[in-house]
Amino acid sequence: MSREQLLKEIEKLDDSLMDLILEHWIRFGNLGTWQFWTNIAFFIIPLIIVLIYIDKKRIFQIAFYGYTFHVMIVYLDVFFTRFNYWSHPYHMIPYIPVSIPVDATLVPVLFMLTYQYSLNHHKNFYLVTLVSSLFISLVAWIWKMLDLLELYKGMNFFHIFLLDVVMAILAYWFTAFFLKLRRE
Repeated sequence: MSREQLLKEIEKLDDSLMDLILEHWIRFGNLGTWQFWTNIAFFIIPLIIVLIYIDKKRIFQIAFYGYTFHVMIVYLDVFFTRFNYWSHPYHMIPYIPVSIPVDATLVPVLFMLTYQYSLNHHKNFYLVTLVSSLFISLVAWIWKMLDLLELYKGMNFFHIFLLDVVMAILAYWFTAFFLKLRRE
């Protein structure tokens, strides 16, 4: 098969996949389902919480940390979804293959508040991160019980816990690096 033929076949299969995803959304995840409104709630509520509780004196530092975490979790979600380690069967927007509530608000906001708490209360960031990651693993378990998350190929909640810990620490180090650059 030539390069052009292979690309044409990929495009054809991708179109078929998108048609199936849209059909699933229309039949099982549309505006008339509890799954859709659960996604909306998990998107909006964390935004409201962060707007109320974010430390306004450190808003750019905390937001930078959160954005760094958000970027990592989106890439991670795309990777693990693409390689069928997990799936979010119900989407807010069917054309976006990741869980917007999880990647954009719920998990980043929790870790933004974790970061803020460790700064403002002089607590060990790494220990507080372990607690937050455990909490997110519990939320993932609840989502699995509600069929809002599917796990495959041996992926489990301990893996999710570890991934959250690693992303939180990397975002912490990345933020510290940029804060150091700003001071120099």
